[in-house]
Parts: sequence; structure tokens; C-alpha cells
Amino acid sequence: MVIDAHAHIVSETFIDDVRTGKFGPSLFIEQGKSWELLVTRYKERDQERIHRNPLPRETYDIDLRLEHMDAMGVDRQILSVVPPCTYYGLDPKLGLEISSNFNDQLSALAQKYPQRFSCMATVPLQNPPAAAAELERAVKAGHVGVEIGTNVFGSNLDSPSLAVFWDKVASLNVPVFIHPTGVMGINDRLKDYHLFNLIGNPLETTIAAAALIFGGIMDRHPNLKILLAHMGGYVPWIRGRWEHGYNVREEPKINGASSPENCIGRFYYDTIIHNAACFEFGVKTLGVDRIIYATDYPFDMGNLCPARDIPGLSLLSPDNQEKILSTNALSIFSI
Repeated sequence: MVIDAHAHIVSETFIDDVRTGKFGPSLFIEQGKSWELLVTRYKERDQERIHRNPLPRETYDIDLRLEHMDAMGVDRQILSVVPPCTYYGLDPKLGLEISSNFNDQLSALAQKYPQRFSCMATVPLQNPPAAAAELERAVKAGHVGVEIGTNVFGSNLDSPSLAVFWDKVASLNVPVFIHPTGVMGINDRLKDYHLFNLIGNPLETTIAAAALIFGGIMDRHPNLKILLAHMGGYVPWIRGRWEHGYNVREEPKINGASSPENCIGRFYYDTIIHNAACFEFGVKTLGVDRIIYATDYPFDMGNLCPARDIPGLSLLSPDNQEKILSTNALSIFSI
């Protein structure tokens, strides 16, 4: 069974709810050049911001999704919402309403197609106690993990306010999938050439991993199961600098964190790296048991080729290929 652990969705029911104004003026649909756009209006530093999120048909058309899965040789997707739909910049009450809405719709979809879909929850991290409660509710309803952003409207994931969320994750023993959101510099030096994605997305994942390590979260919760998007961003390549800095500087130890090398091997990393040599390096240095197949479906920056054709996979033994395509996901997700 080939399992895709990084596949995004926005349900058609949610889109219809937005069209009818269920969530108020903060969310609305706009027509783009080639597809619709899900638009979010929010406040940032007392200034109104607008985020336009493209909605290609594949995002919500289940029949088309199943057709593409078959063509790619993917037996099961673990569904998570399109990352901007974490909506950490919205009012906390509205954020909880939207999260609950998403979670109910995704669990219903997984129940309708039990052989093809599992699902991960989304939670309103701008209200950590509510996020913890919603996570517990979603897990009881069948969600096998939780997707969170790399920051909570500008605050890193080691923020003391998030302690109640991490405690709940640990007690429920569910995997956390960390995906870039709220990319730093998106309106400044990364605004051109799609750099907010080409550079900003992997940078966001790297910052999130560093916050969990140096913030002491990984030490306080030694059994956390964290899946990092896009082969961990720059983590596999920067780890030596982190370890050196930890040894020669006092700042990385301020929260009592242990050596980064004690934590890097505990993360899981998805396969989205787009280069055979880099893929081979990641497998060699991180360990084949820590690499999990992913596509970032349905977006163009993902691995949308047939599963067994992703760059670098054929360089591995058949046993190791099966670990990446199936066994490793089965080991951390309750499917």
C-alpha cells in the first residue's frame, strides 16, 4: 500500500459555506484567471491584509482526486487542509468554528472512503486551550494526526502559550505534521520570482524545527512524532552548524535544550526534495526509517509523478523503497 502523507484538500462543502457567507466577511471566493481563489481578510499590526489562496479543481473534486491517485499509484492519502486554511490570523472564536467545520468534513470523507483516505485535524492555535480540546475531539472522531503551521501568526512553536497544546499532543500520542505558513519576508525580499515558496517555505520549516529543538519542546516530550514537510527544509544541510553553535555558544542552551543531534534523528521527513542526489543524502544522513513518501497534492511544487518515479527512490533497495512508500507511515499513523 502506497501512502501519501502530504496531500491537501478543501472540501466542496466548505467552499459552498464561504460562498453563502457562513463565516462572515473575513472569507470570500474570488474568480482568478484560471481557477477560483479563496480569499482571507485579516488584520496584521492594525493593517488590513488580504491573502488569496488558489483553488484548483483537484483541491475539492474527489472523483478527479481518486483518478489522479490511481494514475500516480497512490493507494491512500492522509488528507490535511490547504495550509493557509489554518487561519491563525482570524478571531479565535471564528478560528475554532472553521477548524471544527474542516475536521467534521474530513472525518466524514474518510468514513465514506475508508480504503482511500485518512485525515489529519486542523486546530486554532491562536487559542491553545481550544486547540487542545479540538484536537482531542477530532482524534476521537477518527483523525490520525494534526497538521499545524510553522508559526502562529508570527510566534514560533516554542511559545510558552502553546504548552497546553504540546501536552495534549503528547498525551494523545498523535503525529504532528508541520507545514510552512505565514512565510517570513513574503511581502519584502521574497516577494519576487516565487521566492516565498522556493526559499521561504523550506526556511519556515527549518525555523519551526529549530524552535522545537532549542526551545526544549523535543526534550520535554521525548515521544513526540513530528513530520517535517519538504525533507525538513534546510535541517539536513544545516545540522552541523547547529551542533557547532550549541557547543560554542550559550544562547542555544538557554531553555535547557540538549544537543540538536539528539533531536534531528527523531523527526520524520517527507520525500519532497526534487533531486535524486539530495534525496539520497537525506536518506543516508537521516535514516531510511525517518523518510515518508509525500506529494503535496495537488500543487505544482509537489511530487505529482508516479510514486515509484520520484527522483532518487530507484537508487534504494526494494525493502527500503517499501519503507518510504508505506511502512514508515504505517508506523506513526494509526491507519
